[in-house]
Amino acid sequence: MGNTSSHFKSNNKNIGCSRTSNDSFKFINGRRYLKNSDKYILPNDDEELDRLHVQHDLQLQIWKTHFSSPIEKILKLGGVEVLDVGCGSGNWLLEMATNYPLSNFTGIDIVPLYPMDTHPLNVIFESVDVSTGLPFPDNHFDFIYLKCLLSTIPEKHCNFKELKRVLKPGGWIEIMENDNEIINPGPTMKFFSSSYQALLRQRGINSYLCREIPKILGKHGFIEIHNEEKITYHREKSGTVSELGIENFISIFSTLKNSISEFTSINSQEFDNLLQNLSEEVNEFGSGFKMHRFFARKPLPNYIL
Repeated sequence: MGNTSSHFKSNNKNIGCSRTSNDSFKFINGRRYLKNSDKYILPNDDEELDRLHVQHDLQLQIWKTHFSSPIEKILKLGGVEVLDVGCGSGNWLLEMATNYPLSNFTGIDIVPLYPMDTHPLNVIFESVDVSTGLPFPDNHFDFIYLKCLLSTIPEKHCNFKELKRVLKPGGWIEIMENDNEIINPGPTMKFFSSSYQALLRQRGINSYLCREIPKILGKHGFIEIHNEEKITYHREKSGTVSELGIENFISIFSTLKNSISEFTSINSQEFDNLLQNLSEEVNEFGSGFKMHRFFARKPLPNYIL
C-alpha cells in the first residue's frame, strides 16, 4: 500500500529553518535547539534538516511505500484530509501531496523545518505544539500519520486524546517508529546506544515506547490495531539501504554530540574518534534495527467494544 517515489539524497533548497526568529531558541556549540528542550531534544537547524532527509530516504527504501493503512483507494478518489504530526522537513507530506493531488495534506511541527513558501496547493504547513492541543475541529481528518515522534518526546506530550478527537469516525491513524534496541551492536555502537537510552530516560522519554504503542492505541479506544515490522542490517556493500543506514546511524549520534558528551563526560575529540570508527564497525558487525508501522482505526459512533 502507499505509492512510492524516492528523493534519495534530497537537496530541496526551498526547505530550511534560517527564517525563524531566534527568540525561541538557544545555541550550544554551534547547534540550534528549542529553549524548552523537554518538548524536543534534537537540534533544529540545517544540519538536522539534512539528517531528516537521510532518514526519510532510508525509510522509503526499506518500506517501498509511504504508508500501510488501507486508504490508497480513497486518497486517489480525492477529498481526503491527511494530517502529518511532527512533519519535520515535510518530505513525506510533499511526496504524498504529489502522489494524491485530489486530496488535502496538513503538516504540523513544533519546529518549522518545513518549506514555508513553495509547496503544492493541496499542502498546508502550520507551527503547532501538539502537547497543548490541536487547532482543528472534531472529526476533521481521514488519516493521521506520525513518524519517529514518540521516541523523541515524553509520552505525556503525544496527546493521543487530541489525535483521536480530530480523526473522523472510521478514519485511520498510523505510527511509524524504530525499536531503539540495536541488533548486532559492536562496542562503539553499544556505547552510543546505551548513552542515548540513558539520555532519553533522563529527559523523561521512554526509549522503548515503541513496544507499547498497540496497548496505548487500545487504551485510547482505537480498534483494528495492526503492527508491521521490517528488520534491516547494514553492511557497506549491501546496496542503498545499507549505505543510508550507516549514514543514518552516524548522523543521529552526531546530532546528539552535545548531549551525549555532556552526559558521559567524554570530550569532543574522544567523541569524534568514536564516531569516525562507527561506520567500519557497523559494516563489520552487520548492525541493524527493527522498524514498525502501527495502524489502527477510530470506531464508528455505534461501535461496541
